[in-house]
Amino acid sequence: MTSRRKSRELALSCMYEIDVGKHDPEVVLERTIESQDVQGAAQTFLRSSVRLAWGQRAVVDEIIGELAVGWRLERIAKVDLAILRLTIVELLIGLEDERPPDAVAINEAVVLAKKFSTQDSGKFINGILATVVRNKEQYQSALGVERKDTKTNGSGGGSDDQSLSSSSS
Repeated sequence: MTSRRKSRELALSCMYEIDVGKHDPEVVLERTIESQDVQGAAQTFLRSSVRLAWGQRAVVDEIIGELAVGWRLERIAKVDLAILRLTIVELLIGLEDERPPDAVAINEAVVLAKKFSTQDSGKFINGILATVVRNKEQYQSALGVERKDTKTNGSGGGSDDQSLSSSSS
């Protein structure tokens, strides 16, 4: 069994390898799933997160470029960029039926940054992701995400407990 945090770490590893090594995303995914014995929901999460983040990277990179004031995209650490790509897709599109609250997804991203990147990366990532959440509808629109249901139930079970679909997937 693979924990959600371990799945996020594996997704980060895949994204980094795909980007830096210029490797085929499907080959990297299959190799990771096999070598790490990822099964069930963890495998579904890993596949979804990497495929969506990689597939949406052009639009997500525009969002990052807009929010990373004073930073050119190519100057952002590749690990930080991978974390941001993965988490922005999770926040805006969602990867699971029962989405974690935005604060949980952001916290997981900050934990990854502190573990795999620089000391200042956590603050940098937290700032960008918090801004994404504050302007969620704008950025969902940029990704082609349409709202199916806008009512909230206040349960805290998901970010605003909205059902979302991506018309670009």
